[in-house]
Amino acid sequence: MPLSRPRSWLNRNPAAKAQEVRPAARSRTSVRRAVNAQERLRREIRVQRLHEDAVVRTDKAEQRVQRLNVLLIASLRRTVEPIDFERQKRDVPDLDLGADAEPVRLPTWEEYTPRSGRLRRLLTSRSRREAAQARAEASYARALDQYREQEAARVARVEELLRAHNDASAPERQRILAHNAAIDAFRDRVMSGDREAVSEYFTQAFESVTDSPGLPRDHRFAYVPESKLLLVEWRVPGVDVVPREREFRYNKSTDSVGVHRWRPIAEVRRIHARLLAQLALRATNVAFNADPGELVQTVVFDGVTSGRAPREDDAPTARRRGRTAPAADDQAEPGSTVCLISMSASRRHFAKLRLNDIDDPLEQVRKHFGALVSAYPDELSGITPILTYDLADPHLSVPASTKVPNLIDAPNEEFGRLMERLLERMGYAVAAVPGADGNYLASRGTEDGVENAVVHVRRHTGLLETAEVRALQSAVRREHAQVGILLTTGGLDPQAYEYAHGRPLRMYDGHNLVALCRQYDLPARLEPAKPGESRTSTDRARDAETPRTKAPSTR
Repeated sequence: MPLSRPRSWLNRNPAAKAQEVRPAARSRTSVRRAVNAQERLRREIRVQRLHEDAVVRTDKAEQRVQRLNVLLIASLRRTVEPIDFERQKRDVPDLDLGADAEPVRLPTWEEYTPRSGRLRRLLTSRSRREAAQARAEASYARALDQYREQEAARVARVEELLRAHNDASAPERQRILAHNAAIDAFRDRVMSGDREAVSEYFTQAFESVTDSPGLPRDHRFAYVPESKLLLVEWRVPGVDVVPREREFRYNKSTDSVGVHRWRPIAEVRRIHARLLAQLALRATNVAFNADPGELVQTVVFDGVTSGRAPREDDAPTARRRGRTAPAADDQAEPGSTVCLISMSASRRHFAKLRLNDIDDPLEQVRKHFGALVSAYPDELSGITPILTYDLADPHLSVPASTKVPNLIDAPNEEFGRLMERLLERMGYAVAAVPGADGNYLASRGTEDGVENAVVHVRRHTGLLETAEVRALQSAVRREHAQVGILLTTGGLDPQAYEYAHGRPLRMYDGHNLVALCRQYDLPARLEPAKPGESRTSTDRARDAETPRTKAPSTR
């Protein structure tokens, strides 16, 4: 047991006591200081990392916005060409014959002919020359016999190998030949302008179009051969694809990284609208470039999205500031789809556009192609598309019953009554224009009041002239109507869609008209008149049996 000084000694010597206690206190203080310094260092390092994380998150948000703004330019680096049908075919498996693939070399007489010359004839006797000639002929004959034996054996081996190969590969060969025949048949249907085949062709052509992660990949196509029109329905992203965060910073009070500045909702809508315009221009460019034979003269692009209707508790800032909300009809119901952009472009007009030099895609699609873009996509406020997929569906089944009225050769009065019933089921009150065949004035009630419309019905085969569309627009202005509706059994010229840009016109060609009738439970079909029976003669025969009514005739 170590010796210790008595307590009395410490009491008698305070200096000695202080010297005993001071080193221990200094040791404890230095330890605390070291611990505090390490803690401050760790805190500074953590704060520095949080500052760096805020800068990184801000840069990522900005880079995401930049990628959305240059989507069109990035897509131009990848050229899209028409599908090469020959490359889709499969090769029939070949047989490797090895050495037997080449025939046996045929010996030639020149290889066995004795050497001759003037000097040799002078130095050798005639008998020696004849003997050499006989030996050469005998050698050549033996070589020919050997050649025939070898070639016959090779041919026999090849035939045996081919027989075995054909027996073993017959099922695979049949599948390959059937596959190639199907491609040839599909190509023939596409080049002939078949509705379903061309729609499927563009579905395959657009498989090479890739988007950055986070953008939807769903799209479908509908080809309308009557108007040489391709409808592209593209699933576009919502406004959530645009980052709402503009800047991140470190918050000292919460000791965490948070949003310092939010992106204004007006800027979010502008970036989103610019993205929609780029998607529309890219799809139109790909459609025209992938066209195998100028089957498409007009492209209609519909950008649709789906989602729930906005709630009051998550409404944008603009609404909370007192802006009037869109009408209830313009908002998407839960699980439904809403169109955010719709535009049409003709091949002639689109070729004049230089995609590499476009600064503002949104301005270009509105100026050149009359694009309709939703003003409030964050609230799922949609626009009325130029043409919906339901009206251009290539898989629309038309009843084959002869009892269903044929819009081409039905009597004028029956056709007129059918069109009036269609307009009435669309909600319009219809009144025929006196002295104008196929012209109607219609009106219906909407959320915004009464909608007055001018309706022109034209029974026609082939492409309808653009003058008819101009006449409809003139009638809309003359009658002070809100909308003009054109119903025709024929097709629509690309210039008709160009003229309709920015004008309140709704146009339906023959296929759209049949789909519209079926949508409102009106049986109708569209079949050309049989050879030798023109529509005029049929109309006269039926009109003679049907008593005349006050309904006006149509063209």
